Amino acid sequence: MTASERERHELAAKLEELLGPDQAATLMEHLPPMRWDALARQDDLLALRSDVDGLRHDVDGLRHDVDGFKGELHDLRTEMARTNDRIDHLTEVMELRFESLGDRITAHVAERVDSQTKLLVFSLLGAVLTAAAIALGANAL
Repeated sequence: MTASERERHELAAKLEELLGPDQAATLMEHLPPMRWDALARQDDLLALRSDVDGLRHDVDGLRHDVDGFKGELHDLRTEMARTNDRIDHLTEVMELRFESLGDRITAHVAERVDSQTKLLVFSLLGAVLTAAAIALGANAL
């Protein structure tokens, strides 16, 4: 049971009566302000130190893990930058290919239109000459 402040003062007063003020003060200084079983023993402190050392070890491990994650994140960022550069390059190549394909299609269509136009002109010329020949033949009869 913990002694109250009043009880401690009463004990100090009684000790002063019996031993004198200096010896009573010396004795009171050596008495704990709480129950003896509530005081930390050396074994308690050693166990606490072991726990603290374990926590430090855990923190060091976490720091190592975080450093590893930082390295992996850096590697991922580098790889992403390379991938973006490759995508940009492929985009440029595809744009050039589509542009070239568009030019070839345009040239092919122009060639076909030119060919069809020539065929149409010769067909119309043939039809006009045929019509003129028929008209001349009909006129000669």
